[in-house]
Amino acid sequence: MTKSYWLKKISISNADLFLEYIRTVLPWIKSVGGVIVKRDLIQESTSNEWDGGQLGLVIAFESKFAAKKAFYSEVFQKYLQSRDLMELVTISTL
Repeated sequence: MTKSYWLKKISISNADLFLEYIRTVLPWIKSVGGVIVKRDLIQESTSNEWDGGQLGLVIAFESKFAAKKAFYSEVFQKYLQSRDLMELVTISTL
C-alpha cells in the first residue's frame, strides 16, 4: 500500500488551548499509527505573555484510508468540537 500524509496547519491564539492541543493530539496521532515526519512551531509571544501559536505538521500514515479514518474518527472529531476547533483544523491528504 502507498503511504498517505496529513498536511495540517493549526493556529490557536489561546496559549492554554494550544498547549493542551499539543499534549493531547500529538500522542493520540501516534496511537492511531501516525508518524510525525515534519513539524513547524511558531509561538506568538512578547516578553510578558504568550498568546498561543501556529503548528504545522506532516504526518505519515500507512494508507489514505488510515489517514482519513483517524481524522474523521469519533474521538478526534469530538475533541475538535468540544474545544471549538472545528473551523481551525483542516486536513489535506496526499
